[in-house]
Formats: sequence, C-alpha cells, structure tokens
Amino acid sequence: MTARNRLFCAMACALIAGSALLPSSARAALYDFENQSIGTETPFTLVSAGLSATFAGPAGVDPGAFGISSNFLTPTGFQYRLMNGDFLTIGSAFGAAGSALTIVFSAPVTAFSLDFGLDDPSHATTLAFLTNASGSGSADGSLTSGYRYPEGTLSYAGGPFTTITLQSNAIDFQIDNLRVTPAVPEPESVVLFAVGLAGLVLRRRQAKA
Repeated sequence: MTARNRLFCAMACALIAGSALLPSSARAALYDFENQSIGTETPFTLVSAGLSATFAGPAGVDPGAFGISSNFLTPTGFQYRLMNGDFLTIGSAFGAAGSALTIVFSAPVTAFSLDFGLDDPSHATTLAFLTNASGSGSADGSLTSGYRYPEGTLSYAGGPFTTITLQSNAIDFQIDNLRVTPAVPEPESVVLFAVGLAGLVLRRRQAKA
C-alpha cells in the first residue's frame, strides 16, 4: 500500500471514529427519578445516556433541601396529573421553602424540558429558570379539574449550557421527566480531530516501517 493510500485509509478510519463522538438526538437524556429510593435527598447525581446530572439545593440548606417522593392517591384521585410515579420535591429540611434547585450536567447541553407542579392552589405563582449561559424563562402551569395544584411543562432551547437553576415563589415545587439534549460538536471540530488522529496513525506506521 502506498503512503497516499495509507493516509486516506487512516483519515477514513479517523473520520468514522470522530463521527462516533457526535451525540444523536435519540440519545437525549431522561431523568424521571424512577428506580430511586423514596426519600433520596439532595445533593445526588443521576446518569442517563452517559450524561451525569447533579441535583443540589443551597449550600446552607443541603443535605435535604429537595427529595424524591411519589405521586400518591388521595380520596379524590392522584395528587398530580403529569408526574406519574416518582418526582423531586421539597425535602426534609422544611426550612427550604423557596429554595433554588441547581442542576449541573457533566457536559454541555442545548435544550431541556420538564414537567412541574406548584404548591399553590390559588394559581398565583410561577416556576422560573436561569442557565449559566443567560437563558431564562418561567411558567405558571394550569389548574386541571380534579387536581389541586397547577401543573405544566417548562422548556428551553439555546446556546450550550451546563447548569440550570430553578426557583419558585410558591411554597415549594415539584419536577419530573427532565429531558435534555446534549450539545453537538461543530463539524469543524470533528474534521480537525480526524485529521490529527490520521496524522498520528500514519506517523506511528512510518516509525515502525
């Protein structure tokens, strides 16, 4: 095999390896708090699709600012409509009312959505978020007949970020079904990686020759 063919072969292999680094939308991470012990309290870390998410309350309140609870059945039906099964809510540190929940990801993401509930039967409060890339927004949900608390879905898409901070002026709030989309490396980055890897492979082969 000629040197040129070896170079092309090495570059093709490197491009294939580089493309494997690109996250697929099918690999979007989901954190639904299922299969976790009821009563697990912040801070804790969950992993989905290879992406770690650390959930924490304020330093002066944790451990216990938030905890995993379960959607229980009341005399009039289930407590929540959107949050089936387990969800994250206020923890045993009951002085944590109004505390912010911070979620830190192990790699950049570009979008998220989550279901939420607000402990506010008067429907006069909101859930707000802020990312460390200056993304922000809020939602107040809606009251559904047969349920006591407002619920809704909060979502955002924007520049890459690694941190979401959630806070509400309700007494407390609940979240579930957090979905995040990993950031996709720029094509130029993959090409540079592939070229560099191809050069390294070729150099090692030449050294052995």
